[in-house]
Amino acid sequence: MKIISPTPAQVFAIGADTVLPDICFETDGIGPHEWTWSIGWDDFKKTGKKTTAVNTWTATPELTDIGGLLDVHVSAQKGKITEVARVKVTITGTNPVAGDVDRYIFTRPGSDGFAKLVAHESRYKQFNAKGNPVKSFDNGYGMTQLTTPKPTASQVWNWQRNIDGGLVLFGQKRASAQTYLSQADRTYTADQLVRETICRYNGGSYHVWDEKALAWVRPANIVCDSATGNIGWDINDAANAGKTEAELHKRDKASYAKPKEAHPNWRYRGVCYADAILG
Repeated sequence: MKIISPTPAQVFAIGADTVLPDICFETDGIGPHEWTWSIGWDDFKKTGKKTTAVNTWTATPELTDIGGLLDVHVSAQKGKITEVARVKVTITGTNPVAGDVDRYIFTRPGSDGFAKLVAHESRYKQFNAKGNPVKSFDNGYGMTQLTTPKPTASQVWNWQRNIDGGLVLFGQKRASAQTYLSQADRTYTADQLVRETICRYNGGSYHVWDEKALAWVRPANIVCDSATGNIGWDINDAANAGKTEAELHKRDKASYAKPKEAHPNWRYRGVCYADAILG
């Protein structure tokens, strides 16, 4: 018995609309068939079995929001003989256009500033050139670089679910930003809330309270490297005091790719991350 469709190594793409086209398996056998399948990419895997009364099986309903290498085994009886066949195909992903992502985000409550964050994090890319999900060095997946908690397969392979997952985290950061900015009955602007939220998405708080001005302000001691997304210096540190951004960049740029302990004079800073995204 042979699998006559699809062909070995055939590629099927999840559309930019997150819909997978029908994948129909067919053999040259007859009678009931038992299909055993597994699909996986990175640490995301799924397996299953399906029995059909005939020699065809449409796999698509079993493969919602997951991709990678799909390995299908099938068996059928021919008299007293059990015939078997096997085929491997690949499911990849397709990136949406930026406008569709923005429109999806704007329909979600509490999403102010989130579209700019997505553009900064991934340039609206859920998948790389090979059609596999984007994955960062620190295991951040997809457009919103979901890291902790580890995303589901659906959040990795469906860009809309990835946005939804990012917005849950964004909402948590927004709530903590509101609590921080409203302490002691202090007031804040809509822009300050967005900056505080985006800063906390990366780490730390954006604002400090100015007792003289009686207002939230950006910490004046933090100088950011405009050539990067979130690197900055504390100019109150004696090693950095009196130096310009250009001088600090020239001194430290070689250490950016080195382990953290190799760069004692600069840090990844949420303040710089928010500035890079919002200007």
